[in-house]
Amino acid sequence: MIMAPRRGEEMQIKRRAATGCKLPNQLPVGEILTDITQNKWKLGHTIGYGGFGDIYLASNDLNSPVGENAKYVIKIEPHNNGPLFVEMNFYIRAARKHMIDSWCKSQGKKRIGVPTYEGSGSHVYEGEKYRFLVIPRYGIDIGKLFLSNGRKLPIKLVNKLAVQMLDALEYVHSRGYAHADVKGSNILLSLCEVKRSQAYLVDYGLAYRFRTATGMHKPFVHDERRAHEGTLEFTSRDAHHGTHSRRGDLETLGYNILQWLCGKLPWEKENDSVPSTMDPEEVHAQKELFFANIPLFMNECFPFEKPPAAIVEYMTYITELGFESKPNYSYLRGLFQSGFKQKNNVPICLYSLKESSENISCPISFKRPYLRERKPCQPVNAEIRITRNMQPKINVEVEKKEFCWEAVLALHPDKLAKINMQSPPSPLTPPPSPPPPSLPTYAMLNVIQRMKEKQSGTFRQKLLPKSLDDVKGKLMTPAMEQIVQLRKKSSVPTFPPPMSSPRVTRSRVAKTKRLQNEKSYKEMQSSKRRKGPS
Repeated sequence: MIMAPRRGEEMQIKRRAATGCKLPNQLPVGEILTDITQNKWKLGHTIGYGGFGDIYLASNDLNSPVGENAKYVIKIEPHNNGPLFVEMNFYIRAARKHMIDSWCKSQGKKRIGVPTYEGSGSHVYEGEKYRFLVIPRYGIDIGKLFLSNGRKLPIKLVNKLAVQMLDALEYVHSRGYAHADVKGSNILLSLCEVKRSQAYLVDYGLAYRFRTATGMHKPFVHDERRAHEGTLEFTSRDAHHGTHSRRGDLETLGYNILQWLCGKLPWEKENDSVPSTMDPEEVHAQKELFFANIPLFMNECFPFEKPPAAIVEYMTYITELGFESKPNYSYLRGLFQSGFKQKNNVPICLYSLKESSENISCPISFKRPYLRERKPCQPVNAEIRITRNMQPKINVEVEKKEFCWEAVLALHPDKLAKINMQSPPSPLTPPPSPPPPSLPTYAMLNVIQRMKEKQSGTFRQKLLPKSLDDVKGKLMTPAMEQIVQLRKKSSVPTFPPPMSSPRVTRSRVAKTKRLQNEKSYKEMQSSKRRKGPS
């Protein structure tokens, strides 16, 4: 049996840490990790890595070496990195085996494409602390199949993938989460021959909890700190605004289905994916433009053939879906289930790839990474923020364009509003102050505003009462105010006039009693003297 080469050896790419993250040290084969439930796991060799951490083969059999047929993998990253922490929380809260089994039973399904949680915890090696997550092992991903088959997948396979991913997303959404990064490299095929055609949706490092603890859907809010998050080719229009929902996941899946069918999305280049220097705002504007005109969108994707009816109805449905609305998953599955009866079978080359999976004797070579890696956000200043899909443009020539009303009217309203808000500088206004070192949060902006008001004196004026009525309104409770109003209406005064009698205290009560006793004693003595001796 020939061992599968490692991903680093296949691609020969120099390993680089994501911005703001630290690469983990190589852990030795045979290292024992103990999870939070005191289960022990034995490490094998690495089968993949990224900018955040490594992926190892793993086994719960401590007496035998971890071979190529290992049933589990362990994702490891330094404890200070963030994506694995988010993914661990999702698996613990939403992907335990009994949760998935219970949901499948209630829906009448045998299985769904969501990995089960096997274990997680922390591990210390050579003084460094690491976080790890254990999940089942799967085979080749759809991204590799897509490229190895000439950037196209047969329609029958696409229909099966669409139905299975809708099942997976329906379960993820039922737990109150949005995946937020659906793409081919995150869809893996099963290694088991019995479940060979089953696909699994993995990588929940960007999972977004769209439902609050009270069960309410989070409202649509533009968040510049998370804008354009995800993989730029498939980022939904909502994710371009920095928010996620069920609608965004379905839209992202629609982009993947289109790419599998036609080979290239309209905002991709001929021989490459979206370049790192492309402005995410431009990609967002193109998506808004095409969603406003679905026939134009389909003509752009299928210029020489009629688009499949299923994807046309699917994208049309998304345009009519509300941000907080629950999708009709059964209707969407029905669009693609009808395609199962088509005669277009999966090519033999794809079957051989699925059967061999990661144990491929002749690895597929790629001249470049088949999908761009996610990169963490890097703060720049209070107005511009580099996100996962933004890189500074270098040596880009700016072309002078003539003014055109058609170009202005074609702009997206959100982008047009941003342009209008930036007023031109006036010679009478002083130059702006230098921006802070990083993008402040909304709480920080409130603190800065209060500090400015305090320095200008307006804060002190706000605190000073304008009249006695203001003081009463601030110090009295509503019940006290009602009593005061009733007393004002009554003509009989309920309280004696002020200063009519001194305040009664314990000492004054005691003094009054003593004086009364002395007075009665003197009266008794004087009466005795008047009577004389009897």
